[in-house]
Amino acid sequence: MTSTEHTDVLVCGAGPVGLLTALGLSQQGIDTFLIEKKERATQQMFGRAAALYPRSVELLEQLHVAQDVLQTAFIARQGVTWKDGKRITNRGWHIMLPTAAGSFHNYMVNIRQKHIEDILAHKYNSDHGKSVHFGWAITDYAIDKSLDDGYNITATITHVSLGNRTVRCKYLVGADGAQSSVRQLAGIAMEGDESTYKWIRIDGKVKTDMPDHNAGLAAIESNTHGAVLWMKLDGDAHRVGFAIPSHLQEKYPEGPNEAEVIKEAISAVLPFKLEFERVDWWTYYSIKQKVASSMQKDNYVLLGGDAAHTHSSGFAQGVNTGIHDATNLVWKLAGTLKGWYKDDVLSTYASERREIAKRLIALDKLVAATISGDIPVAYTQSETSPDEVLKNLILQNAGFTTGLGIEYKKSVINKDATIGNIVAGTRAEDSLIYQPGPLVPIRLHYLLNEESQGRWAVLIFVGHASRNGSKVAALRTRLASDLGYLARAPFLNMLTIVAGSIPGAWDAFNGPAIGKLYLDKDFTAHDRYGITYDNGGIVVVRPDGILAYSSPLDGLDEIKEFFTGFCNSI
Repeated sequence: MTSTEHTDVLVCGAGPVGLLTALGLSQQGIDTFLIEKKERATQQMFGRAAALYPRSVELLEQLHVAQDVLQTAFIARQGVTWKDGKRITNRGWHIMLPTAAGSFHNYMVNIRQKHIEDILAHKYNSDHGKSVHFGWAITDYAIDKSLDDGYNITATITHVSLGNRTVRCKYLVGADGAQSSVRQLAGIAMEGDESTYKWIRIDGKVKTDMPDHNAGLAAIESNTHGAVLWMKLDGDAHRVGFAIPSHLQEKYPEGPNEAEVIKEAISAVLPFKLEFERVDWWTYYSIKQKVASSMQKDNYVLLGGDAAHTHSSGFAQGVNTGIHDATNLVWKLAGTLKGWYKDDVLSTYASERREIAKRLIALDKLVAATISGDIPVAYTQSETSPDEVLKNLILQNAGFTTGLGIEYKKSVINKDATIGNIVAGTRAEDSLIYQPGPLVPIRLHYLLNEESQGRWAVLIFVGHASRNGSKVAALRTRLASDLGYLARAPFLNMLTIVAGSIPGAWDAFNGPAIGKLYLDKDFTAHDRYGITYDNGGIVVVRPDGILAYSSPLDGLDEIKEFFTGFCNSI
């Protein structure tokens, strides 16, 4: 069968990254065509990724799928570490949780990838009438702008029994895994190494005498199998993960079978007993630590997730990094397609996310070694153990690992702030604020997400209304006149936040608020953003919840200059 399909974006790969990309674009009115080379039964299997960090949950909130994920998942707020059958309190995954105190999602979300994909696919279908085209693989593409109709790419997709189809698209996204066909067709090389480390992960229903085995985040410091992972998963399942050192690799030259995997799992958790009542999935894999030489090719081809970077599952970064990729890409690509942005906005996707991927690969080389029971070269001069090195790696990189501390470099969309504690390129803080009237708090992130759909937030922090009310009135007047296009811009969402409490906007500003009015009754939001009560300020937040810029209340010209730097419509 040969037919031609036209779409804004052809997305290859229906894992979490591809599904999030297709869903996020659809939410912003962009037409997508999503293919997956595996058949449905093969793709929808258990196993694979199994943990989400706090920032990933915040990003899923932006696409309005976090609640469905939380309803299915096991919420892990505690952890335990064992060494020779004794509890170790100062090491383990649980020591990372206190660093997430700045988020309302200060916990881990244990959920297998199959459930994440099911949730995303259901929303993609129920909200937008779109489905995954299983069994279709991209086999060729060419860039051809000769028709001047905006469909810059002509791709061929192939199904083993249905033949070929032609898809003409404006952009092509490769989220099709470590063996990415899009990456290979684009001629993008993977840079990095393949380590000698081999690991096992096995999921299923278990019986054990390990105390607190349902804590959610557990580790066993094994003398034979490295730092053993023990996770309580969704439903009635657990995951056991461990290293296969070189002498055991020699024992299984062709790789272990399921019975041998179970045998090694039982040895890995000693002195505790372990019995598998059911095996859902297992894998034995080599660790490759590589990053694509580019995440954007010829402007119109973009890579994300495992197609762009591969590493171990040691710090559970696979799906989490992929979620960051997708949510970073979606608003930039959608805004570009709508004509809002100049080309250099989309190019920041590749520059921002590849820099993060490179840092992740460097960290993963240390993590994979320590989890496998080795001490990395950088630590060999210290009298320490792999377990102590791992502890230090967890603590030193907690902000990066949870995603809450990720920072993007200065660029056309991340500009040095002029007030407050704003660090452009970092996560916008969350806080509880109030609507006028009800004494029920509402999260600031919720307000940003409620009106997001690719829109920027301009937060007017008033400070004390008695002191700065006239400044807000002047700001409102300018927005209604010579700078009115800022107020009318389709990609801006404006909110006014007053420190303390006022009975209404007119009493404070001699007119309405700019956008909706909210009250920072206990001053927490002002404090977290470093905005003084005496002076107030304006804070600009990107559609993905990243701080972009700030200025004084009378700095509207600076705000205009900021947006003019990358927008077509200002």
